Amino acid sequence: MKKVEILLVCLLMAVAVQAQSSAKAKARVAEIRKAYTEAKEAAALSDREDNPGRSVMETKVYRMIPACGPQTKVIRYYFTEVEGEDGEREGFAPYLFTVSYNVAARKFYEEYLVDEKTGELAFAYFFNEEYDGPSSETRYYYNQAGDELLAHKTVKGEPLMDEIFAQRLYGDLMNAFHSILHEDY
Repeated sequence: MKKVEILLVCLLMAVAVQAQSSAKAKARVAEIRKAYTEAKEAAALSDREDNPGRSVMETKVYRMIPACGPQTKVIRYYFTEVEGEDGEREGFAPYLFTVSYNVAARKFYEEYLVDEKTGELAFAYFFNEEYDGPSSETRYYYNQAGDELLAHKTVKGEPLMDEIFAQRLYGDLMNAFHSILHEDY
């Protein structure tokens, strides 16, 4: 009888922890979705050529892939300028990176949302448009630093990217961003 009681208590504790974790995850996902909406609106404004305050950097790579044909890869870095107390520019704060490219007739698109508080990856989105089948999407919602890695993930179709590899790609994009904008313009 004692074993059953202990098992029941452990099961109830696991359910309680999951419920707390789930509520925390839902709150984090809601926070990320709000930040994502704001970032996409700011990016759309930065994409307008008539916007004098544009803060977007774009890198394009054109190459020929053997047995696949031409590839175009476009990386966009959306950012704001950070001003110090004296009104002087202290640097740049990225808020969204987008990557679009093709491999043969397949089209790929990626987004990386920067957590404005920590500078870490908050959200990663991957989309693959198949030329002869259904598309696939993968979304990763990350917790803030110090917590478990993922708050939530959704996968539609085939998973396109591992969450750890997504963080590595984000780190590469962040390093490239800082490397390119290291000089004071």
